[in-house]
Amino acid sequence: MSVEKIWEVFNDHENFGKMMGQRMTRVVDSPDPANINGINSVRKIHVPLIAFEETIRKSQKPHRIEYQISKASPLGHHYGTILFKSLPNGKSAIEYTIEIGSNVPLWALFVKVLLRVAIGGSIKRYARSLK
Repeated sequence: MSVEKIWEVFNDHENFGKMMGQRMTRVVDSPDPANINGINSVRKIHVPLIAFEETIRKSQKPHRIEYQISKASPLGHHYGTILFKSLPNGKSAIEYTIEIGSNVPLWALFVKVLLRVAIGGSIKRYARSLK
């Protein structure tokens, strides 16, 4: 699948939520009418027991999306960067990095492991569904 198509799936908040197995809704549109899910849009993620919001900080079609948890986070810091790359064999790759910080000892490490399993598994399932 092309980088452009993969970027579109990750860019659309509701589709991204479906891929991750979480209910996500856009609660604030980006001021950019060409991409309502773009910079300064806000998505709400509904996970068991809590809901929190992420604000899109950078959106460069079709290469980059960056977001930050902006409301109701149990963490002191959470910033995600997703890079989309075309490979020479006609395939695509993503690089998904999350910075996590917390004032509670070991909490960030616990969340990091949890996210690695949850997000990694979701992306792998999505990739298999494309074959």
